[in-house]
Amino acid sequence: MKKIAVVFVFLFCILFSGCGKSLDKVSQNLNTYTINAVFDEDTKTLACTQTVDYTNTTENLITTLPFHLYANAFREESIYKPVSFASEQKAYPNGKSYGGITIDCIKVNGKQTSVDIGGVDDNIVNVNNLKLYPDDRIKIYFEYQVLLPNCLHRFGYGDNTYNFGNFYPIACVYDNGFMTKPYSYNGDPFFSDMANYNVTITAPSDFVIACSGESKKEKTTDDFTTYKITSKAIRDFAFVMSKKFKVIDKKLDDTIIKYYYFEDQNYNDSLKTAVDSVKTFNETFGKYPYKILNVVENDFLHGGMEYPCLVYISNLVKDYTEYKNVIVHEVAHQWWYGLVGNNEYDDAWLDEGLAEVSCLMFYDKNPSYGISISGKKSLLMSNYAMFLDVFKSVYGSVDESMTRSLDKYISETEYTYITYVKGNIMFADLQEMIGKRRFEKALKKYFKDNIYTNAKPENLIAAFNSVAGKRCEKFINSYLNGKVTFATK
Repeated sequence: MKKIAVVFVFLFCILFSGCGKSLDKVSQNLNTYTINAVFDEDTKTLACTQTVDYTNTTENLITTLPFHLYANAFREESIYKPVSFASEQKAYPNGKSYGGITIDCIKVNGKQTSVDIGGVDDNIVNVNNLKLYPDDRIKIYFEYQVLLPNCLHRFGYGDNTYNFGNFYPIACVYDNGFMTKPYSYNGDPFFSDMANYNVTITAPSDFVIACSGESKKEKTTDDFTTYKITSKAIRDFAFVMSKKFKVIDKKLDDTIIKYYYFEDQNYNDSLKTAVDSVKTFNETFGKYPYKILNVVENDFLHGGMEYPCLVYISNLVKDYTEYKNVIVHEVAHQWWYGLVGNNEYDDAWLDEGLAEVSCLMFYDKNPSYGISISGKKSLLMSNYAMFLDVFKSVYGSVDESMTRSLDKYISETEYTYITYVKGNIMFADLQEMIGKRRFEKALKKYFKDNIYTNAKPENLIAAFNSVAGKRCEKFINSYLNGKVTFATK
């Protein structure tokens, strides 16, 4: 019996070694962002200093290092708007409002350098005159001001919450060159590497803060409270503030799941949905490694939005069944985008399609939610068929390819149906073809092999090929190139 137990433990360690990487170990080789932010409620501004401890992990000499300035999409003169014309009234209930980011100072290793704002839409700040060889490290210091628009978006404020998503300069990913594409109102136009974050936020004391990590009160006066957040190996950092937040939480294994809300009357059920989601995905894909997950009701244009250890759930979603579905979808993104990253600009179907099919898998494993899987699949196919008919009647034809970048979609509607709906159909069809057991096994392998990295479509295909053979590659490529086989009917 002792020998059998030893062999079992050995095999168990081999099987789960990929998912067993500790955050401490992973974080040792990552860039580190240290941000000090002070919020002024009267002017809706955030005054920030930021130091980035950056290592050249490429095989090339870097002479110019670009950083995204996503907040500049919200300025009045932006070319690539953050909101489509069709969504403007919903996004700006009090009329047009503008924001952005102003870089005041940049220093490299303590020496001041010029501020070079570039990109195709003032969306990039370039740190120039570098001589950064492979494995070299530098420290880049920024001083900047962030102006928050009155806009119900990732970055903006409404009547209830202040949303600080994508507010700071973040280093562009290097993938055969730096990825510097501008904002898009379609999808989530972001692509970032894992990094460590040490963030200090000072705000009026009547605000409650939810963020990408665990926050601890460092100092409180009658007027202001300072919070300190340390997050290891996360892909991005965001936070939400409100004077109206109420908070409930529940611990699941090593993770505390918190629900921040202000008007949700079903708050206990909402927290339960979040907890059930984490439990299901832990068992189905691989364990969530962080100690905190913050699920936040907020003022947001769309249904929800994912950030590491933090998800937005829009209070504009009034149907409670759909509200819970948004929670499941956004929690699934902690695995598909957060832990296993991808280029959301060029391969949006990869994380969105996986998040959508993860919802189907959740309901299949949690029948108490009363969602019929066959009914959901039938609705997906009928909705997609209706989309094709309507789109063809308007435009004469439909491009059903899924390999387009965000800026190549004609509208939000086309993007949604091709990326979410068709992406969901593709994965549901693939599950039908190879069976639930193999499908789940392939996703576990994809997660294990690519956790903490930026994965590509070929990594996903490789996982399915290894489990169920080359037919998976042909099947997926057929969908990506435009065809729909509807194996699930």
